[in-house]
Amino acid sequence: MNFGIEEQVAIVTGGTKGIGRAIAETLAEEGCYVAICARSDPESVAEEIAPDPGQVIGVACDVTVPADVASLVDETLEAFGGIDILVNNVGILGSERPFHEIPDEEWREVIDVNIMGTVRVTREVLPHMREQGSGVVVNVASEAGTQPDPFKTHYDATKAAMINMTKNLSKTYGDEGIRVNAVSPATTKTPLVEEIFEERAAETGRSLEAVEREFIAEEKPGIVTDRLGEPEDVGSVVAFLASEKAAFVHGANWRVDGGSIWTIDA
Repeated sequence: MNFGIEEQVAIVTGGTKGIGRAIAETLAEEGCYVAICARSDPESVAEEIAPDPGQVIGVACDVTVPADVASLVDETLEAFGGIDILVNNVGILGSERPFHEIPDEEWREVIDVNIMGTVRVTREVLPHMREQGSGVVVNVASEAGTQPDPFKTHYDATKAAMINMTKNLSKTYGDEGIRVNAVSPATTKTPLVEEIFEERAAETGRSLEAVEREFIAEEKPGIVTDRLGEPEDVGSVVAFLASEKAAFVHGANWRVDGGSIWTIDA
């Protein structure tokens, strides 16, 4: 693909594995300079995915710590001289306990990472985008933000809030040349999901393929494809939204879900 984003500078939070890593890889393949952040070992992953030496850097950052977020932005500016694209991907699931069993401390943890992490990084990046009069923010939400599950209430609520915040920020900063959009993946075959399938296969003595087919039929019946999403599916959409090919796309929530959501409204 050629989205015309060569030499753009991007930050991808939670960029060392799963969807975040695929986004970082796609942006790097498109010619972007990329800073990936994670709490542990982002430097080695940056070396693995960089097409050219120095094109991708890893910055250790906990998005719940304001000083870490400030350092992430400072190190990106020092390495590449600007910030054109921000992808807020970092997030945690929390437990899958029902609502009445989720304690306050677990609510606080999920909100602090998923919502306040997005707030902190965006707030730190925005002054630089506003000064240059351009920029793109892509928030990685979830199908659960539109079609909640009967469990993990805290996670679903944060993803709904992220979609709402996307629209708000697009209205607030769109006239300054800053585009803000969201992507909402369905269940995607990240290492975490594959680990869950492996556990189910081991427990039942069935193949991974059978476990995945059963999961789609019973838990994701809206999916119209014969497979779950791949991280690269999300990476391609993010690269498009980061490009001038999406110049008229503001405040949108792009579903990357294989048709999983039943409703027609965004």
